[in-house]
Amino acid sequence: MKSNFSKTEMRRAFFSRSVALFAGVLALFAGSAAFAAASGYPEKNIELVVGYKPGGGFSDWAQAIAPFIEKHLPNKVNVIVRNMDGAGSAIAAGYLQKAKPDGYTIGIYNVAGLAALQLARKVNYDLSKVTWLARLSYDDYVALINAKGPYKSITDFKKQTKPEYIMSTAGLAATATITGAVTLAKMGVKWKPLNHGGTAEAALAVIRGDADVVWAPYESMQQHIDSGDLKIALWHAAKRNPQYPDVPIPGDLGMPELNESLNLHRFLGAPPGLPADVRATLEGAIKKAVDDPGFQDVLKKMKKTSAYLDGKEAEKLVDNTLSSYRSYVGVVKALLGEGKSK
Repeated sequence: MKSNFSKTEMRRAFFSRSVALFAGVLALFAGSAAFAAASGYPEKNIELVVGYKPGGGFSDWAQAIAPFIEKHLPNKVNVIVRNMDGAGSAIAAGYLQKAKPDGYTIGIYNVAGLAALQLARKVNYDLSKVTWLARLSYDDYVALINAKGPYKSITDFKKQTKPEYIMSTAGLAATATITGAVTLAKMGVKWKPLNHGGTAEAALAVIRGDADVVWAPYESMQQHIDSGDLKIALWHAAKRNPQYPDVPIPGDLGMPELNESLNLHRFLGAPPGLPADVRATLEGAIKKAVDDPGFQDVLKKMKKTSAYLDGKEAEKLVDNTLSSYRSYVGVVKALLGEGKSK
């Protein structure tokens, strides 16, 4: 069959198709360039906010992971740790909530403590709206007493040998304080707080004999336990730690609901509304940082362990924490409202 197109017409059609194809390729490259320009993050230093003073567990974790996040970001910038202590880290949480969602301000969150505060009083943050990037670690709370002091076990406090026992705290809004307050309330023990600026100072007060008991994350207190200055009186966990088989858990004292519900999680998050591409970059860098053998070596030297969850899983855990804390709102409101003995 003879073609209906002349050679000239065929050449013109081929040329038109070639021009269209070339234009499409140019558009593709232009789009890629535009995406690359839009995804140039990060272009400047990133601030990593810590809601506590230097020397505590949250600050130590931030200082440890910051250089490894730097290492795994696509551009060479610094991740600078900024301590902003106060109100059980609520000041830092409020600052992060209002920060520009551009990826240059992120924070390490004590979700358990902040969740309790959010449910108990008016705050200037909302954990349900934070852009969650990861969970870094999980830590059991322990009640600690002076190893050379008059108390041998947490059950000694039920004897109420003084009008009010003194609980050393890192502030009334601190998660450890809330954990201790709920536990002592369940035990029917009367107490009053001796407040300090951080966990390290609170522990030293018990070592000096200025206070009777302190609640704190186990990993943050290992050096004082290993040195023989402090003794674990109660361990918040699902079962007894084989390393300390004589130390009871709340369930042994008829309080199984307190075994794990108040324990400590360290999350990384960013302001609400973080763009998806920036979030992906940060999440990727954080995951690589946690997996980095160098970071794991640092944790080993610090006697700490990671318990990584990605952003989506972290978000689910935060929602569950907010739900479970509703059971303890009354104790938290009394603690924050009165600020005196319970």
